[in-house]
Amino acid sequence: MADKKEFFKNLILYGIFGVGGAVIDYGVFSLLVSVGIPILSKAEIATVISGICGFAFTFTTNTFLNFKKSDNLWRRFVSYGAICVLGMLLSAGALSVFEKYMNVYLLKAIVLVVVSAIQFVLNKLITYRK
Repeated sequence: MADKKEFFKNLILYGIFGVGGAVIDYGVFSLLVSVGIPILSKAEIATVISGICGFAFTFTTNTFLNFKKSDNLWRRFVSYGAICVLGMLLSAGALSVFEKYMNVYLLKAIVLVVVSAIQFVLNKLITYRK
């Protein structure tokens, strides 16, 4: 019973921190796209920068506040980072392919949801396993 309770606590906190990271990611992305600096306003560049900001927040909060696993910190950081990079590549690829077909802000929101679900599963199975 305690394992189920702990699992759901982790899941809920992961979701809360994920939403916080997504808000940071989306906010930074929107800001960069709107600033009008040619290199930064490209959707692919902006999504990588915003993803890094979201990563910093979610890694820190999940590692220290949610899963409370500060052991093997370097391994966890590398694992979390690799999964984050995979997510950024998926996001940038999706934006590159689909931005000509729909509003870039709506597309970014959809991509965030899909990529976040993939990252949750990978992090649960790899980064924060016991």
